Order: sequence, then C-alpha cells, then structure tokens
Amino acid sequence: MRIEITADAARFLDDVQPFLHGDPLRHTVIATALVNRINGRSGGMATQFLSVRDSAGSVVGLAQCTNGAAYLGELPAQAISTVADAFPAHGIALSSVEGVEADAAAFAAHWSKTNGGTYSEKFSVRLFRLGALDVPDAPGAPRQATVDDVAVCIAMTEEFGVEADVPHRLDETAVRKRIEAGTSWLWEHDGKPVTLVARHAAVLGWARIGPVYTPPPFRGNGFASALTATVAGRIRAEGADACLFTDLANPTSNKIYQRIGFEPVRDFVHYALTA
Repeated sequence: MRIEITADAARFLDDVQPFLHGDPLRHTVIATALVNRINGRSGGMATQFLSVRDSAGSVVGLAQCTNGAAYLGELPAQAISTVADAFPAHGIALSSVEGVEADAAAFAAHWSKTNGGTYSEKFSVRLFRLGALDVPDAPGAPRQATVDDVAVCIAMTEEFGVEADVPHRLDETAVRKRIEAGTSWLWEHDGKPVTLVARHAAVLGWARIGPVYTPPPFRGNGFASALTATVAGRIRAEGADACLFTDLANPTSNKIYQRIGFEPVRDFVHYALTA
C-alpha cells in the first residue's frame, strides 16, 4: 500500500471522487472540507488530505488532518498504523484523532506506542441522516443571514466552540463567504436573532448541517428545532439530502433531532493525543 498526502484540495478531490461516490455520507466531513477549501470557506484551517492506494494505484482509504486533528475516513484495517505514522513523517504534529471506534482506537494506540504518549477519549458523536421531515412551530421566523449579520454569526459560532470545546477557526472572510453562499441561517424572535444554524454546500448529494447554536437565555423555546428543520427542508428542496452530527453526551440534541426526522447512522469517537 502507498500513502499520498497533499494540501491541494482540488487535485485530491479529482483523484478520490470515485472512492467518495462509494459512500458519500460516510465521508461527509472530508468531502465538505475539500469543497470549503476549494471555495475559500475554510478560514484559518490548514488541512492535509491523505489517500491510501493499493498496488494498482486505486484509492482504498481516506483521511485528513486539520491543525493537528486527524479525521479518519474509511480505511483498510491493515493501513491504520501506516496512516498514524504518515502524518508525523510529513512533519504534522498530531493532537487528536476521530473515526469509527475500532479505527480511532487502533490509530491512537499505535500513535501512543510509537511516540511514547498517551490517549484518552474526549467525546463521541453520532451521524444522523434525514428521514421523514417534521417541521415544528416556534415563535418567530427563519431567515437567511446577510452580510450585515457577520458579527452575529461569528459571535454565535465562537460561543458554540467554547461550549463544545471545539476551537473556532473561521475568520471574518470565511464567515462572510459562507453567508454569501447562502449557508448561514438565523431564527428571529422579537426582532433579534436567537439561533444560528449553519450548513455546508451539498457534495455528492449530501449537505451537512452544523453548527447549531442557541444562546442560553433563548433555549427551551423550540428555536433550534424549527430552524434546523427549516434548513433541512431547504436542502431537500435543492435535491440533496441532509445529515448532521450530535454529541452523544447531549441527550437534548439527540432527542430533538430525532423528533424532527433525523435517523442515526453510525457513531464516531474522538481521542485526545498527548505527547
């Protein structure tokens, strides 16, 4: 098997697109990262993309690494240790890895053994796909964000990052480009935005929703449910399907998304890697 790593998102997408077509939902994170990079919507996120190729040169596995956070796509079991070694060999210092449980655990264990470090589970997430959509009522109304909402969208995204312990890496230019692309939505109540729901452009038939954030003073009113369902309906109207991730430690979000029609697909585990 041969490993190739590149920061050239356009070339990588062209090379691996046949493999992505095999299971585009499974690879929604990697596919979205590629399109955002190509379209200048990645902000301060520096991503390296990795492919695993067999002896004939065909792509048989994918992964990526953004600012030290490795994310595993589908990989042959025998390639996981090689992938874990490949990023450091290219001068990329790893701080975490996320993937399906068996793969992420094997990656983290090998990295720790090789580098004399430790690893610990930080969180688990569940991937959902939209089934039969139910749009609930809530006081207020949805609207697409405009360039006048850049500051509001940045603030809510940063607040989400603090609560979720996920670093905020989108600069003002990236947020503005996402708004201009029509992928940021707000729920307004009493004349003020009370919830943000962002989405990504559709890639290979799937558009991923996230982040979803309601500031604490406005929670419990159904704003997030109503806006998420509205955005999911817009995605369907475009001819794509909607998906999203939830934190398994947050029973509220898992419950409300299932209530509006999202169905579980598979779970992923995130391990912190400590040198």
